[in-house]
Amino acid sequence: MFSAVYIVRSPLHTLSQILLPEKSSAIVLSLEDPLLPGKVLSVTNTTQFTEGERLSYEQILELLHKGTKVITL
Repeated sequence: MFSAVYIVRSPLHTLSQILLPEKSSAIVLSLEDPLLPGKVLSVTNTTQFTEGERLSYEQILELLHKGTKVITL
């Protein structure tokens, strides 16, 4: 799965490249709207998800459970 799962609650359009190294697999999820499922803001080294894709709460929980690191910003 992902080596890091980042969760942001406020709009965040860019992240430092230090947070998203190209050699790792990381995903950035926006949970800024509590009424809508999460949205993929950024993803590295995977074809499982695409930027802009909406995820169900079940998918988000699965990512959090399987991720090596979970970081909230």
